[in-house]
Amino acid sequence: MGFIDKLFGGKAETDSDTEPTGSEEATEISPEQLHMACAALLLEVAEADYKDDPAETRSILRALESELGLKRAEVTALLDQAKAETEGATDLFPYTHLINERCSRDQKCAMLTAMWRVAFADGDLDKYEEHLIRRTTELLRLEHSDFIRAKQAGRPKEH
Repeated sequence: MGFIDKLFGGKAETDSDTEPTGSEEATEISPEQLHMACAALLLEVAEADYKDDPAETRSILRALESELGLKRAEVTALLDQAKAETEGATDLFPYTHLINERCSRDQKCAMLTAMWRVAFADGDLDKYEEHLIRRTTELLRLEHSDFIRAKQAGRPKEH
């Protein structure tokens, strides 16, 4: 079961230091919105180095297929939609906000690992990819140690 599957298996854990905002109306986040947020973050990593690398695209498709449990055609459509919606985007907050609203710390760490796998897919870790993942770590309210663990988990295995 992938991290996205776990998102919909129940209410996400909340941070112990998070206080209710006073508004009892919780914003419902659809699975499609969360799928889009995850696809957009993975796509942002692939585009951070300003290169269109087929290995990174394949890595995104594999991650979305396995984690979302969707067929290739559905994942391709999701990725096309994410490309259209993120074109020219300069802010990661809308995506990370949705993930923060719905995901536990472990799920957010799994998202970071998927981002690292995309960054490593072309065999060349670019400084812009690393910077984007670092910013995402902060926006997801994760620690530097989570950043390092995800990087190690996302690194390709040596044969």
